Amino acid sequence: MKTLTRPGEHASTNPPAVAFSSVMGICGLGLSWRAASQVLAAPPAIGEWLIAVGVILFIALSALYGIKTVRDPSIVVAEFRDPRSASNFACITVAVVIVAAAILPRAPSAALFLWALGTGSQIVLFLTLLGRWIAEPTEILHATPAWLVPIVGNVTATLPGVPLGFHETSWFLLAVGLVSWIAFLPLLLHRLIFCADKLPQRLAPSLAIFVASPAVGCLSWLQLTGRVDAVYRFILFTALFFALLVLRLWQLAVRALPVSVAWWAYTFPSAALASALIRYCQHVPGVGERLLAWAGLALTTIAVAGVGFISLRNCSLRLWLSVRSRPDHSADPPGSARTSNAVSSK
Repeated sequence: MKTLTRPGEHASTNPPAVAFSSVMGICGLGLSWRAASQVLAAPPAIGEWLIAVGVILFIALSALYGIKTVRDPSIVVAEFRDPRSASNFACITVAVVIVAAAILPRAPSAALFLWALGTGSQIVLFLTLLGRWIAEPTEILHATPAWLVPIVGNVTATLPGVPLGFHETSWFLLAVGLVSWIAFLPLLLHRLIFCADKLPQRLAPSLAIFVASPAVGCLSWLQLTGRVDAVYRFILFTALFFALLVLRLWQLAVRALPVSVAWWAYTFPSAALASALIRYCQHVPGVGERLLAWAGLALTTIAVAGVGFISLRNCSLRLWLSVRSRPDHSADPPGSARTSNAVSSK
């Protein structure tokens, strides 16, 4: 199907790999509301409905991306070979793992299959990208916060891994994720601060990915140890600091308008931070901690709702334009030239 898109945009029937960040954001918010129902007495139905929407979206995007892979494999290969977009493929593997964590209480067998698929693919992807960055010429300007997504994927895999019984594997994934994050963080900050060519405005929302690694990291630490200790606090407050930094750079987000698929980068990190704050409130009860947890949950809900509404509107508009752009030959008489040409071409 041919659709009308502006330069740099993707049609709704030709989704890029980064489109799976919407699944990460919606299911992540659903998991946050599920945690809030356990800790903050929030309505449990909200989280379950959000997870259902995220799972349906995951199935739809998987079908569309599968069609794209079969129909235009060269586009997928070019997207994977491009150092500026290759790390976005981790959005697919992370989405698989997040869906596994979301459906685990209701469908443990399906969750186990998705966890194994997503975790295995995530490790292979990270080794492939890391090996390419080391073995092939790589420019510093190619480094963006999106390079942290494969690292986040390793840590995220521990969330369903622990309740599924893969305790030692989860320790391995957490160790790889945290060490890689510590190694890549100075590199990315150097690129953002000292390089004359600043981060392109359209990629400004990707700065929120700085929040994701420590936010998911402390949740993984809690899964593995079962306690909120000094390590949990250290990682959580690091995530909170990066969240304040992202808010400090709100002007960059304004320059990145209009809202595009890149804006989904705000949703999963904020959902992970909201879940971390909720769990912190569970183990360290207090008025301030409770207000902070509700604030994180509210801001995440607003972010997902806003980006989701605009994305749905844009997809509907593009689909309508694609239908309007097709020539209508239904009114042509059977013997007309256009009808004859169409028959002969077939």
